[in-house]
Parts: sequence; structure tokens; C-alpha cells
Amino acid sequence: MPKLPADKQKRIRALIFGKADQFGYATSGRIENGRFLDQLVNDPEIGGVLKEYMEKERVRTYIKDAVLNAYTKRLTRNALTQSTPESIIHAVYNVEASKIQEVENVTVLRAANGVLYVLSSGRVLKWETALKKALELIARQPGMLSNDEKPEICLQLAMLSSSLTESEKEHILTALSIIGVRAVFCGD
Repeated sequence: MPKLPADKQKRIRALIFGKADQFGYATSGRIENGRFLDQLVNDPEIGGVLKEYMEKERVRTYIKDAVLNAYTKRLTRNALTQSTPESIIHAVYNVEASKIQEVENVTVLRAANGVLYVLSSGRVLKWETALKKALELIARQPGMLSNDEKPEICLQLAMLSSSLTESEKEHILTALSIIGVRAVFCGD
């Protein structure tokens, strides 16, 4: 089969992004999103075109993995860039801190008094992944744990869905507070 030309790939991506916005892909559940994905596969302008360039079985996987995952990542990135790491640390801890390192959505900041802050960003639905990334960075970086001092950890969590209730937010905040971690929600 011939390779999907760049112009058609771009057009299909734009069509899917537009339909995903209209449908509310980022705010829908798995069952609704599965039905939406079926509609895209059966759409002559999307699935019909893709079937000309790939096996029928690969069309659904391509739409989900190559296009809809990119769509969700773009929305997440947009939500997470609404505030700077410095402004988040200031809002949460009421302290001025400067960025000293940034690795894979994890930012390390230092306050004038030497206290380290680790801000890890991710999606609300995957808050534990953001926590894991912060902990892994702390564990592998020399000097992050010294003299029984540990850095403060804060999670910046993108809410792509307004369906998260205040009760659910409080549950996440309470769970994290048990281990001394704070969180902020963005993109609400």
C-alpha cells in the first residue's frame, strides 16, 4: 500500500481535531469515546481515506494512537502552560523561587533560603504518574536529599474535563496531603 501523503495526513488530523472539539473528546468517558472513534473510522473523509493507505485493522489504531493521543497531549500542554512554575510555587507556598532544572515535565526550583521545590506536571487522571516522576527525579539527583532535608513536592494537574467534582478534587488533595504533597488544578 502507498504511504499516507503529508497533505492528506495534515487534513485528516485537522478534521479529527475539529470533530474531537465538537464532540468533547477530552471531557467524555471511555464508552462515549469508543463510539466517537467508531464514527471516525466509518467517516468517508477520515477512515475511508486512511483505508486507501493502510490495512483496515490499522485505521482505528492510527486514529487513536497517532491523532487522538496527540490531540489530548496538545490540550494538556495548553492547560499546563497557563502558569509558570515560579508563579505556581509562589501561589502554593507563598515564597519566591527560581527555576534551576527542568526534566520531562518536572521542574526543580530553589528559594532564597535554600529550600527546594519540585513541581511535577501531568493530567488529573494520571496524577500518580506526575507524583512518580517527581519522586524518581528526587531519588536519582545528587543533592536533592541532604541532611534529612527533603524537597517540597507540588503537582500541577491539568483538568481536561470539567466533570471533576469538588469532592473528587478534595479526595486527591487529601490523599496527597497524607504524604506531604500539594497539588494545583489548571485548565478548569
